[in-house]
Amino acid sequence: MPSRPKPSASADGSKPAPSSRTLTRTLVSSSWTSTVNGTTPAWETVRSRSVTQGRFIDDQDVTDGTAVAVLGSTTASELFSGTDPVGQTVKVDGVPFTVIGVLNSVGSSSTSTGSNQDDQVVVPITTATQRLFGSTSLSSILVQATSSTTLSAAYQEADTELLALHGISTSSNADFTVTSEQSLVSTSTSVDRTLTILLGGIAGISLLVGGIGVMNIMLVSVTERIREIGLRKALGATPKLIRRQFLLEASVLGLTGGAFGALLAVLGTVLLPHAIGYPISLSLTASVGALLVAIAIGVIFGVYPASRAARLAPIDALRSE
Repeated sequence: MPSRPKPSASADGSKPAPSSRTLTRTLVSSSWTSTVNGTTPAWETVRSRSVTQGRFIDDQDVTDGTAVAVLGSTTASELFSGTDPVGQTVKVDGVPFTVIGVLNSVGSSSTSTGSNQDDQVVVPITTATQRLFGSTSLSSILVQATSSTTLSAAYQEADTELLALHGISTSSNADFTVTSEQSLVSTSTSVDRTLTILLGGIAGISLLVGGIGVMNIMLVSVTERIREIGLRKALGATPKLIRRQFLLEASVLGLTGGAFGALLAVLGTVLLPHAIGYPISLSLTASVGALLVAIAIGVIFGVYPASRAARLAPIDALRSE
């Protein structure tokens, strides 16, 4: 699949500075710098992509070398913000292309050095080699195994086939690299596990600090309300009732902190995608779980202050200044 890093693409034919990646808007034009990939219809299946608008390139487009393009969701929104891009014309390095579809959003990809897979333009391979790249050489070939159990066999078969085509007898002298998704998944899993442990440790420390804060606040509250506690006990309040009162207050403190955290998470999902360029989703289950954990921390660290209040003798409490 021939590819050319970051050529310019413009919505109405105006060509921006090739080195610029900044979106330029005027009353009549929009421009954006993106990645152009020349490929075949099988790319959609192998890359597990789909189109949300229009259609993907087909065999007829490849046979005829048609000047059509499928845009990534980010590219489409930058060039045609608020309008339907299908049927519109873009120019890639001065060559006009008709937009026939928009890809679904998937974000970044480890198979493409972490690049944004929503910021690209896909064109027929014949059109790319004839009108854009001026070369028939391939920079990459995507191969899909029939199933996960045949992944290793497909890897070996592809390696052997390429060695034969390149006239190379040993793998150590190969002038190409074959990378399987299995190795990428293993690396990604290892990184995810490390990050999970790291973030889990940070979260644990944060919960401990927050719990100590709740306990200190409740101890101060008990100290300041000794006379109130003594009066309630003198009027018949049982230690169980006093303990329940302070545990309820501790749980409300925890819930308040958790609610503020959930609010910050919601704001982050709204604001951060504009800053980093990648979509962020918020899990409702995780949010509810965070609130429950916050309440639990409040209750757990509120046990000691509540028990201390419940153990106060009425006469001593009333005598306190």
